[in-house]
Parts: sequence; structure tokens; C-alpha cells
Amino acid sequence: MRYLRPFETARRVYDSLRRVPGHMRSVMGRRDKLYYFSGKEMRLLEVRKFRLKFFGLLLFSVFVSLSAITTVNHLLSDVLSLGYDKAGKLEGENSVLRENLSALNRKVKSLQDAIDHISQRDSQLRTAVNLPSIDRDTRNVGTGGSVYRADVGLGPTDVGRLLDEIMNSVQKIERETKLENESYGEIAKKYKTNQTYFQHLPAIKPTQGSYNGYGFGMRFHPVLHVMRMHEGIDIITDVGTPVVATGDGIVEFAGHSPGGLGIVVEIDHGYGLRTIYGHLSTVLVHQGMKVKRGQLIAKTGQSGLVSGPHLHYEVVKNGVKQNPVDYFFDEVRFAGARPEVGG
Repeated sequence: MRYLRPFETARRVYDSLRRVPGHMRSVMGRRDKLYYFSGKEMRLLEVRKFRLKFFGLLLFSVFVSLSAITTVNHLLSDVLSLGYDKAGKLEGENSVLRENLSALNRKVKSLQDAIDHISQRDSQLRTAVNLPSIDRDTRNVGTGGSVYRADVGLGPTDVGRLLDEIMNSVQKIERETKLENESYGEIAKKYKTNQTYFQHLPAIKPTQGSYNGYGFGMRFHPVLHVMRMHEGIDIITDVGTPVVATGDGIVEFAGHSPGGLGIVVEIDHGYGLRTIYGHLSTVLVHQGMKVKRGQLIAKTGQSGLVSGPHLHYEVVKNGVKQNPVDYFFDEVRFAGARPEVGG
């Protein structure tokens, strides 16, 4: 086989083209076909399935190029800022965030349980200081509020739902804490008031001696011999027995009374409470003097309209005479019925 010189090869190609029929030459110019010259057969051959092969080659080239670019970008720490590495990091961070939020949610629920226990104790304390308990409706109104919705910019996600649950719980705890603080403020104020009130309350027996537990009320007067309202009780004791104030207060009157009680001491305890001590022999306080519970204020006697030595004792609340026996909190037993004495 001999090799043709370039000029001779070109000449043969030209002659071959001249021999191509006219309809073939017109087809060669169409865009949907491609021909190549076969040196082996010394003629033009059509490239079959040209478009399919062309686009296949093109897609393959693009895939290879993108793979190469992605690999280089990854090796260079995302120098092209394509975000693939960041997406992976974000996914890992998101997983850690979900775990931490779940742990926080459990702690918040535990705190809510503690608040609920405090609410129960609050009701007990309010009852102890004589305050009405906060009813359920009032508590619900005080702890109600708008529902929190987290906007994480990613639509409804696990993280968003956890944030919603946590924030709503935190807001509820904040409102309940505020309500409990207000309630405990009331309790503390009432307790302080009660402490002062209890100090002023006439709560002890004013002197030694026996008394009739049923001496308060209508009775036959031993001196006047008529039925008459007895507005206190008579504590039978010897002359000169110490008499003490039954509660903190201010001496309102000390001296001879115009009625049948003889020498009297009257104490204003505040809170609408007053006490009266009658038939005394000696007064040891003066008008306007502050006294404490248990402080010596006088001594018993038989001044006034009486048939024997004793202490006449009265308790007045808001202008209404009370049975003093109901205020003897240091007494657990009565002496029983005794002969009545005047006063």
C-alpha cells in the first residue's frame, strides 16, 4: 500500500465530491446531519445519531467539570462560597440545638411542677392568716396570655415547635410567679397585721380567782334584787389581788366611774376592742398611758355597788358587749358555778 501525497489526496477528494449526486450535495448542507470523510473508504460517511451523541458528550463534560469544581472547592474550604460545608455544619448544629432545647424543656416542666406546689402552699398560707384562697378562675385569668409562636425562618420545624413550647411555658411561669409574689405580699401584710392584732386582742384572764362561766347575760342582781343585764363576768378574789391588762392598748379612763362599778380602768385596744375593769381598790396607770398585755394596771377591791370583793370585767367589740369568757384563750377550764356577788 502506497501513501498518497497531500496534493494527490486533495485531488481525489475533490473528484469524489464532484461525483456526489446533486441531491446528496444538498443534504450535506443540512444542519441536522453531519458527514465526515473516510480515508479508508475514500468517501463521505454520515455521523449517525449526531445530536444524541453531541448532547451526551456535553452533559458528560458538564458533570465532570462540576465534580472537579466541587472537589477543589471542598479542598479549599469552600473558597467559592457554595455553602455545602456550611449546610453540613448547620445540620450538625441543628441536631445539637434540638438536644439542648429538649433538655431545657424538661427543666422548664420541672420548674412548672415546683410553681404548682408553691401555689398549693400559697392556698394553705392564705387560710392560715385568714385570707380567702385564690380561686381557680382568678388564678387562670391571672396566668393567661397570648400564645407564643417562634419564627425561625424555616417554616414549621422541630426546633420551632420546641421553642414555642418552651417560651409559652416560660411566659406562664413568669405570670404565675408575679401572681404568687402579689399573693405573698398580701400574706406578709396580713400576717404583720395579725401579729399586731393578736398583741392587742384581750386574750387572757385579767386576775386570779374563780368565776361563773355563765355569768354574762340577764341575772338576778344580788344587791338590787331585780333582773338586770350583767354585761361582764365577776372574778371572785381577795382585795388587793393584782389586775393586768389583757392586751396591748392605751388607757382611755382611770378613776371613779359615775355608775355602780366604783373605781374603773378602761383600755382601748384598737380594732374596735375595749376592756373595762371595775370595783378596783387601787389604780396604777393613768389616762393616755400605753400598756402591754400582762402589765400590772390595778388591784382588786370592792368599790361601787357590790356585796363582796371581786373584779368586774367586760369586753366590748365595736360597741357591743361580749362574753369575756370567749376571750380567755389561756383558760381551758371554768371554775364552775359560784355564788353571785354584786357588781
